[in-house]
Amino acid sequence: MIWVRIKGWKHTYILKTKGDASAEEYLKNAGYLWGKFTLKIIGIELDVQGRENIPKEQCVFIGNHSSVLDIIILLYTIDKKMGFIAKKEILKTPIVGYWLKKSKCVPLDRENPRAAIAAMNEAIENIKKGSSMVIFPEGTRNKEGKVGVFKKGSLKLATKSKATIVPVSIDRASRAFEDTRQFKPAKIKVVFGKPIDTSNLSKEDETNLAENIRNIIVSNLE
Repeated sequence: MIWVRIKGWKHTYILKTKGDASAEEYLKNAGYLWGKFTLKIIGIELDVQGRENIPKEQCVFIGNHSSVLDIIILLYTIDKKMGFIAKKEILKTPIVGYWLKKSKCVPLDRENPRAAIAAMNEAIENIKKGSSMVIFPEGTRNKEGKVGVFKKGSLKLATKSKATIVPVSIDRASRAFEDTRQFKPAKIKVVFGKPIDTSNLSKEDETNLAENIRNIIVSNLE
């Protein structure tokens, strides 16, 4: 926790003295080191597949969600400036919440439709300014290896910004924490699926997009 605070203070200093671009680059590198350290301490071994599917330009990563560790795993495996769309409650967690506040995280209030629209618009602006975004369309964490129904509204982040979608499959990271409420070593597979261009989707494609991406994510977990 002390290390995270020190990195946070340094980020604030860089932001004030060198500007947003330098601060984001610092945050990306610090997030990678934090992820590497955390996964090693817990004893998580990652089998990462499909990194070649991640485009050079900013994009939207859409993944299944079973653990708070999903965020740490993605900070470690994705070499990009990025933020997360996360329910506002997670910002209250001691370490992950503190770090997300420093990043391009967009808090989502699911009880307030107007605030949810504002949050989505903020995330779209982040993409237009060069940051990738991560969203978990299930809306909550699902355990036991199951993938819940994707909320169609969450896909508007990609379709409205015309950003490329990268499906991300994370094989039940809850085994390493949530299932027992204790940190445990685990081998976790992470698969980055083939990118999906959203710039010229038909209305039918857009209607079926959430289900199609969910099917890709489930297929890559098998």
